[in-house]
Amino acid sequence: MKRNWKKIALTSLLSLTLTLPLASYGQAAAQTDLTNMPPTYRDVLLDTVKNDNGAARELRMNIFIPPTAKKTAVPVLVYVHGGGWAKGSYEGDDAKKRLSETPTSSQGAMMDKDNTSSYKIFKDVLNHGIAFVSVDYRLNSEAALPAQIYDVKGALRFLRAHAHEYGIDESRMAICGTSAGAHLAAEMALTANRPELEGTVGGNSGVSSKVIACVDYYGPTNLLTMAPEMDSRLQDPAQAAETHDSTRANESILLGFAGNGEGVGTLRKISEANDTASPYWPMVEKAKLSSPAYQVTKDAPPFFIAHGGHDSLVPIQQSISLQKALTEAGVENLFICNSQAPHGYQGEDTNKAMMRWLCHKLNVKY
Repeated sequence: MKRNWKKIALTSLLSLTLTLPLASYGQAAAQTDLTNMPPTYRDVLLDTVKNDNGAARELRMNIFIPPTAKKTAVPVLVYVHGGGWAKGSYEGDDAKKRLSETPTSSQGAMMDKDNTSSYKIFKDVLNHGIAFVSVDYRLNSEAALPAQIYDVKGALRFLRAHAHEYGIDESRMAICGTSAGAHLAAEMALTANRPELEGTVGGNSGVSSKVIACVDYYGPTNLLTMAPEMDSRLQDPAQAAETHDSTRANESILLGFAGNGEGVGTLRKISEANDTASPYWPMVEKAKLSSPAYQVTKDAPPFFIAHGGHDSLVPIQQSISLQKALTEAGVENLFICNSQAPHGYQGEDTNKAMMRWLCHKLNVKY
């Protein structure tokens, strides 16, 4: 009987000895979560541009280089923020921390506990040895298309031109975004080096804006068809028309077509009638040129697309149309739909699949 007690005691001791290091490792891992690290290079100035009203506008970016980076250049993920083209900032969740540097601030604590933020979901690439860069662009209240595309492409060219300075591998650059940011990211990925959509923002005109992968989280892909594609079970058709077709719609403002009698709804009718004689036909062409679904070619980079089945802002058909165009062009793509996801958090399974896919495309270990 004494021998049995000795065996039990020895087993318990071994179990305790084995579990203690594991607990310590878990604490260390939590302390080194890089999604909370500050920018390595903060508020990097890309260019000072002009808004449509002539006012000066500084375009900046935050650059995060994983501390594990040594002598070897690291791949980079460029993040384009969402916000309906009408709000948001390149600072993302880090703006909350900037308000107070004290770790006990309630704002900082809120951010640290927020695991559903799209900004932090993509910033997680730092934990995989990938640099993270969050870029700025003019909002639709500041300038109309194609200004936003020019801004994002200018940031890409800048990063490639200064790759050696920041320790970035210019051959391994990917782009991502959510919602309006995903629209710009996809448009940029599909129209790399197209003269009519490059612009001169940031200079570096001889540098390529090409990326090797794009992650599109529930982004608009056809600016003309958002309202009629919205599932009436998720949003009343009249409300969908107000949201996407009216002169108050963010798409209308983005296109610079928000005056009396204008709006996306007007452009769609002209497009459906193929009324090339309309004085507004150039605006129809502008809307199509700015819509990723119309810009797919066989030379497009691989795409990862995620869209929730309960998205009541951007119709899931927008992602289905892009995926169909990519497939028909022979472009590699992966489309994941969480049937219960809204316009926002897509679920941990989707995020893990995205990160694994992205690591593979950027040739790093997941």
